[in-house]
Amino acid sequence: MINQDGLPTGPRKPELVARLEQLVAFIGDSPLDAALEDRLNRHFGPRTPEFQDMTRLLRAGIEEGWACYAEIDGADYRRGRLGTADDGVHDFVIESARLKDVKGNHHRHPLGEINMIQPLDPAGRFCGSGEGWKVFAPGTSHYPTVTGGACTFIFLLPKGEIEYSDGP
Repeated sequence: MINQDGLPTGPRKPELVARLEQLVAFIGDSPLDAALEDRLNRHFGPRTPEFQDMTRLLRAGIEEGWACYAEIDGADYRRGRLGTADDGVHDFVIESARLKDVKGNHHRHPLGEINMIQPLDPAGRFCGSGEGWKVFAPGTSHYPTVTGGACTFIFLLPKGEIEYSDGP
């Protein structure tokens, strides 16, 4: 079950939460690695109804004000928490984001990170990847960088762990 206590909500958020619960169940106790990225792209990838629904619902959430609601660095760098999945395995903190042609804050993923990349612009790329899933293994780090236009995201952080820094 995804806990949304104290977070913004709206008419279409329950639909997205239901999809996210299916996603968390699919991930199960899988390690966050290239094999999980491949499985996500095969079973929940851009051509699947699940991916299309989550994209549509996230964008509805932006319009309704419960997704990407916090300005981080101007209108082109926004985030917003969607909830937490206390599954007893990864205990994901689930966030939404909208970035456009921006280099974000450098951070490290102590336990990994899962990103669902949804380009708004056809050339939109996140850290070089287009539409689909990108999994960062535990211990990796990067500047979240979007080029070629705007992208929306759903991302999952195990136990909410993320470490910001000035760079590598």
